Amino acid sequence: MNITTTIERNVTNVHAEEIRALQAAAFPQTEEFLTQRHWHTPLTDDSCWVGARIDGTLVGSVCLMFRTITTPAGDFRIGGIGNVCSAPATRGKGAAKACMNTAGAIIAATCDFGVLGCGDVVLAFYESLGWSKIDNDVIWTDADGNRQLHDPNVMILPGQQTLADWPTGTIDLNGPNW
Repeated sequence: MNITTTIERNVTNVHAEEIRALQAAAFPQTEEFLTQRHWHTPLTDDSCWVGARIDGTLVGSVCLMFRTITTPAGDFRIGGIGNVCSAPATRGKGAAKACMNTAGAIIAATCDFGVLGCGDVVLAFYESLGWSKIDNDVIWTDADGNRQLHDPNVMILPGQQTLADWPTGTIDLNGPNW
């Protein structure tokens, strides 16, 4: 398996379509992935795509987006994880895990923490990679400018800060979730 990291500004049209097609296959119920590669958060030039390829075919992908969040303890630079997926035909071969491990290394080198939201069914997967569920209220802003309370499963990964440095109280993602 070959793991690559591509900054958004360097994503070619061909690579963009590979990512979108992989996400559409992995998340067939998600309408956004029929036409775009992101969910709520529009991509920025410094967004990063981690991809896993087997025999040249993209079989796994993770999007890593960077932003500053506001907490009662001050601001933190975070790497927001989104669009974690693997091709249905190759699930269980470690593509998502390899992509997440690479994203985790980027977070460790460049961010205070990693942050992701997920469903109950994948909590154990992320915990096995070192992520911890938090109990904070997490606020995000939707496309209409409305502030929303994030679903209950928000997880963090220590980066340049330790798990003990994660603050209590309400966390503001300062934009959409991913």
